[in-house]
Amino acid sequence: MFWIAPQPDGSGRYWLGIDDKVLGSYHSPIAAADDVYCQATGWYKWDSLEPITSPTDLSEWTKEHPR
Repeated sequence: MFWIAPQPDGSGRYWLGIDDKVLGSYHSPIAAADDVYCQATGWYKWDSLEPITSPTDLSEWTKEHPR
């Protein structure tokens, strides 16, 4: 499952991750969500899939509390 979370260093940046792996650092959660939608996450298993239906923007993501 993909996730987006604030970086703990207080930089104001956000991490995009899958399961327990961080995939990248972004200036906003919107930019991270856009990379998921565009299949440009850096995670080959996702990025190489045939075009799929995924959230088009951050409003379509499900909010969950960190584990």
